[in-house]
Amino acid sequence: MWTLHGLSFWLWLIGSIAAAVAMLAALHFTPNSVKRYVVIALTFLGGLFYFVEFFIPPRPGGPEESVLFGWNLTTTAAVVGNATQVVGGLTFLLGVYNLVRIHGNNIRRLRAGWINSLAFFIAFLLMAGSSFARDWNIFFGGSSPMPRWILDKQPPGVQSHDLYTFLFEGLLRPLDSTMFSILAFYIVSAAYRAFRIRSGEAAVLMVAALVLMMGQVPLGMLVTSQIPHGPSFLGIDWSLLRLEVFSQYVLNAVNGPVQRAILFGLGLGSLAMGLRIWLSLERGSFFGSEV
Repeated sequence: MWTLHGLSFWLWLIGSIAAAVAMLAALHFTPNSVKRYVVIALTFLGGLFYFVEFFIPPRPGGPEESVLFGWNLTTTAAVVGNATQVVGGLTFLLGVYNLVRIHGNNIRRLRAGWINSLAFFIAFLLMAGSSFARDWNIFFGGSSPMPRWILDKQPPGVQSHDLYTFLFEGLLRPLDSTMFSILAFYIVSAAYRAFRIRSGEAAVLMVAALVLMMGQVPLGMLVTSQIPHGPSFLGIDWSLLRLEVFSQYVLNAVNGPVQRAILFGLGLGSLAMGLRIWLSLERGSFFGSEV
């Protein structure tokens, strides 16, 4: 793969951006009926490319050879993958633009909860600014991670990435832990409603849950610790009745096959959904109805 440097790189970059803007502008002003078929064609061609690349790999004779008219699809797939990353970055920027537009309107119109939108802007600017400042030397080179005019204004002993570390490790992680701790109370309340024995299925669920929970804690192991390992009374191995052993048996012999069956069904569902998206048969806000 060839690389560009200097003026050639900037010319290719500006030309690529201009071509992308021109294509998007042309697509924007086309009728909706034309957009629909353009999206269908691009979706089908993109899926067809990866489908063909998977089933027609390069010949064993060399990495540059291919059974498809000498075209190395595997190398082209790497280039297409880089292009999809660029498109993914653009969609990420669209998400940022959408958040800025929504929260900006909340602040401009002083809607209910506009203070939360203001907090969003403050947090976004602090995290983005501290992150770019931390990686300044990666983006622009040099030994200093931040411009000199910023370093001169910092207190002695304060490093450039301290703000990022404080925001991420000292603020974001505790907030995440607090959120998941609060979710634990909702999980307990949901478990209480689910474990109310009103039918035979609920009774089986309750017994299985108690066995599994007791088999994972020292108290449950202590309850059945007197049951010996190996053959004992009547030559039978009663160790299966130990809670930690029985809980593992339920997980491996009962829960394991059920999980694999669920995963198998999810795989078939994903395959069907992928085919529907590839062939543009899936309903959505863009198509409105099934093709």
